[in-house]
Amino acid sequence: MEVDVYFATNRTEPRQPGGSFGRRFNSDGPHFYEVGHAQVTFREVVDGHIQDPDAAEVKWTVVEGSRPEDEEVREASPELHRKLSEGEKTGSSVVFDSLRTKMSEDQRDAIVFIHGFANSFESALIRAADLKVRYQIQPRDGEAYQPHMFCFSWPSDGAIQPPWKYASDRDDAAQSGLAMARALRRFVDFLESGDERCERRIHLVAHSMGNWALRHALLGFRALLDGGRLQKLFDNVFLMCADEDDDALGDDSKLGLLTQVARHVHVYHASTDLALEVSDKTKFNMDRLGSDGPKTFSGLSTRIVAVDCRDVASTAAAHVSHQYYRLRTEVIDDVRHVLTGRLRPDQIPGRHIVEPGRRYRIAAV
Repeated sequence: MEVDVYFATNRTEPRQPGGSFGRRFNSDGPHFYEVGHAQVTFREVVDGHIQDPDAAEVKWTVVEGSRPEDEEVREASPELHRKLSEGEKTGSSVVFDSLRTKMSEDQRDAIVFIHGFANSFESALIRAADLKVRYQIQPRDGEAYQPHMFCFSWPSDGAIQPPWKYASDRDDAAQSGLAMARALRRFVDFLESGDERCERRIHLVAHSMGNWALRHALLGFRALLDGGRLQKLFDNVFLMCADEDDDALGDDSKLGLLTQVARHVHVYHASTDLALEVSDKTKFNMDRLGSDGPKTFSGLSTRIVAVDCRDVASTAAAHVSHQYYRLRTEVIDDVRHVLTGRLRPDQIPGRHIVEPGRRYRIAAV
């Protein structure tokens, strides 16, 4: 099975022909990114179902990079966020214009994916392709389809050990926020360009530490707009196994800005998530959003809902109950109902209502 994925990355450029993007930042700095498209081939597929999502090969092509041309801007510190979006080359133009055209022609939505801790460039693309296949959208008329997938790959190390890798990835995710903000802004610009505005929906999936990266992307996006109110980018945002503070959605210096860019925010969490328990207890972090959901719903937008996955979080032991968002059928089906958008949150099959309009729990099949 071959699956196409668009990507942007602020990782170190390949050093030699046949090489890959690395574990550090782009040679021009963390706020510069390259763009391209990839083809992921899954080797073990039975009746259209991926048997082993890690058994895959990746081929990718880079389009000319996106970076400021003015030398003074190129030397600027990251605090000069707004200027860094000026004078960009045409690499992102080619990719984003292609994606906009395809979304309009085939009438398909797109998903933006931000991966988590310990992913290489290739594994991030494989995860994105896997989600594209699993998170199919069922229109009112016709067959279910795979949405277009756009992955932003920030320079996580692709390794869990030694323990300091976690802190390194956390710092890299934070410093990647501006590059993500610039890429998202360019993406939106092209969706709204052309003879007709693209009317298809865009969704976002952030997994684990990708939610920490998303925080800094929101802050960078606000800086690009000189502190002005953010524009709506996404129809649905899925915060999966979020390695973020449990009060983040109520704090504008964390994820509080999310409801400005999203119409609906869905927090999928599990108290049995061992990866987040380690983050909580050994990394000296606050209680995690991906463990028990938002600390409180008081003062939060009614467009934020929490989905408890504790009964459906178990997968392979090595996944430490942290990969249910892509491996458990119950969770995948729940996400597909949300993406389809025809049912209210309390009507989605398999959900138990904990607090109407706010909290739900997915039952194991």
